[in-house]
Order: sequence, then C-alpha cells, then structure tokens
Amino acid sequence: MVSLVNQQETSLDSAQWLNAGTPEVFYRRSRLEPLNRVPDNDFIIDDSEDGEEDDMFDISSENGVIPLEEVDLCTILRTFKEEHISDDQISIICIRRRKLLESAIKAISRVTFSWTDLPQIEFVGEDADDMGGPQREFFRLLMIELQTSLGIFEGKAGQVFFTYDQAALEQRKYFKGGNLIAWSIAHGGPCIRALDPSLFQLMCGQEPQLEQFDSHVLPDPDVQSKLKQIQQCKTAEDLTALQQDLGDWIAECGIPGIFNATVEDMPKIYAYVVKHYIFLRTAKMIHQFTDGMNAYGKLWDLVMDNWIAFLPLFTNMQEPLSKAAFKAIFRYNYSTRGSNHREAEEDTIFSWEMVLNMIEDKVTELRFEDLLIFVTGADEVPALGFPRKPCIDFYEQEAGQRRLPYASTCAMCLYLPRGITEEDKLHEMLFQATRDSLGFGKV
Repeated sequence: MVSLVNQQETSLDSAQWLNAGTPEVFYRRSRLEPLNRVPDNDFIIDDSEDGEEDDMFDISSENGVIPLEEVDLCTILRTFKEEHISDDQISIICIRRRKLLESAIKAISRVTFSWTDLPQIEFVGEDADDMGGPQREFFRLLMIELQTSLGIFEGKAGQVFFTYDQAALEQRKYFKGGNLIAWSIAHGGPCIRALDPSLFQLMCGQEPQLEQFDSHVLPDPDVQSKLKQIQQCKTAEDLTALQQDLGDWIAECGIPGIFNATVEDMPKIYAYVVKHYIFLRTAKMIHQFTDGMNAYGKLWDLVMDNWIAFLPLFTNMQEPLSKAAFKAIFRYNYSTRGSNHREAEEDTIFSWEMVLNMIEDKVTELRFEDLLIFVTGADEVPALGFPRKPCIDFYEQEAGQRRLPYASTCAMCLYLPRGITEEDKLHEMLFQATRDSLGFGKV
C-alpha cells in the first residue's frame, strides 16, 4: 500500500487511485496477475473441449463484463445492490438468538419472503429498532452458524470444504446455504470467508496449481495419509508399492492411468487426486449450493465473472485488525476545547490509547474485533463500508456510581466515561462491557 498524506484528492488520477475510506489515505490500483494454470497431462485425461479457449482473462467487453483487473469489489456490490434491492420495501425478520440458523431458514422459506426487500431484524426479547445494528449483528452470526451448524461444510475454521452428504443434498441444505450467503452479500453483510482458496478457484472455473496443495488441511486423516504416500513417491520401488497399495483407490478417483504412470507423473497424479477429493467428488453438492446463490439475482454468476474481486469474501484472506486500522474507523465527539469536559475527555482518550496498546501488544484477551462488534455489530468494515463513520462519545459518571462503557450499534457510537486516568480501570470496564453484553437493549 502506498500512503499519501496532505495531498489533495483532486490531484489524483481516478483511473489509478481509489479512496481508501479516509480523507487522506489512498492506495494504488494494482494490476492483478493471472494465477498459473496446471498444464494438461495427456496420459491421464483430456478434459478440454474442441475449440474452447483457455485464457481466463480473454473476456469480451461485448458481454458487458469488465476485465478482472479493472474491477473492485465495492463497485460490483454497489451496482448489484442498485439493480436488485428495494429500498422502499421492508421485511420484518423475527430471529431467536438461540436458534438463529433455524430462524433464518424459516424466514427465507416463507411464501411471502422476498430477498430484495430490506430485512428489518427483530431479536426475540430484545428491545431495539433495527436501524442497521441488529442487521449487521444478524448476518455476522448467521455466517458463523452457516459454517459450523448447517452440515454442508467440514474442515478447520477458516478453511472448509463441502461435505459429501446425500441426505443433506436431498434436503436441499446446500441450496439453502447458497440462499443465505447470497442474502447476506446482497444486503451488505459478510460472506463465510472460509472456503479453501483452491476449492473456490475450482468452483469459479479456474485451474489452480494443486501439485503443492497442503493435504494437512483436509478433514479426513485417511485421505491425508494416502496423499502423503503419493507425494513421497520418488523412486521406481516407491511407485511399485504405491500401485499395489493405492492403485485401485487412485483409479477410482478418475485416474486409471496410475498403472501405466512413471515417477515423473506423480506430481500430476497428486494434483488430480486432490481435485477429485475437494471438488469433483462433491460436484452435485457444489452445484446445488451455487444454484442457491443464483436464485438471488444470479449472484454466483457474478462471482464467477469477477472471482478475483470476490476472493476476500469467500476465503480467509483477512488479517487481524491493527491498531492503526482500528483507530482510522472512528471519529471523536469532543467537547469545546478548553472546557472542563474536554480536559476530562482527553484524560479518558489517553487511557483509551493505552488500552489499544495493550491489545496491540497482546497482553489482554480483548481484541480490536471485539470492540468493533460491540460498537457496530460487525467484526470488520463491510465491503461497502459503514453507512457513516463510527464515533466515540463521552458521558459523565454519576457520583457513587460505576456505569460501564456502552454502545449503540445502530448509531455506531461507543460511549466512554469522562475523566478515566488509569488505563487498567478503563481496560477492566471495557472487558466487562464487551463480555457481558447479552443483546440489543441489554447493555
């Protein structure tokens, strides 16, 4: 990233520079290089079609598709939202926190449900009008539940694959999962940010290099062991043993040429086995999932056309928030300079800065994401940004009282007590406030 400070936005060429979300920081739009493709190996399989072009950047402008290197995610999502979402139509969505995923599926399964309506979230038992906060909280929690509880994904957190579950396929769970993700994205919410990057590329019609795929990320230890044996096949003796031990299994993965293979063919065979296991084996499940996304405005087709831009939404590319990035999100509502209130507020903000240092130095369990969730309901800045800049405001502690910091996720405002001169005291209060928040209208 290239930062420009104290330079006027008007002096920047909009074709090369994008606003990074603050008045003074910009980043250069970099040209995305295509990923290397895996060359076909004729001795095993030829899955190309006659006359089919194999250049992923050969996109015709006649189809209305902007070349991938010229597209940014914000523009894509804003255009999609303008084309599909009805700002004047609202749907009340009743959600039970303890049954959030079930509540969401029931909501989208209603005959009267329309994904283009603005969802107004009502959490049962919580007194709060949805002015944005409950919706952000709902979609964030929904993506967590979807990844862990619906039964369509498996693997470690942040790097999941589709399950091979015929019962779930028959129950159309993969379709519902696609519906829910498309619903969240369409309304500015998050995606699961958890698909294995190689799987995502395969789903988008790309051919990632799988020869160096890390088999340890796969959820099945037996498959890990078999892939390790293929990868370690380096000699003629290793190959003979591999053909005897795993030949039939490898052939069932769609590679009958294993029995005529040479040691030099092992990297390609390894790549084909990986592709079979993470993609071809679950092709019906993946197809049902993408159909579910396409049911909402052909959103998956849009993802495929702009797959590089969508990588941060579907895969775990996000780095933890830094102190600088976290601070840049907020503005401060100070009192008039020179007033007693202003002096007390600056005392508090100094302690606030020390708490942020504690988080940055990892000497506390508190995270920047915890504070962002507490204030906005989201654990990251949405792809389309927040509707306005979150703020920090102040309140007066009543004599003899100890009121914890509190927040309005709709107004996206964190309220801190004036006159806190000890960072440990403020840290304790913030830690308790974020941990004890039970829902909207309860802090």
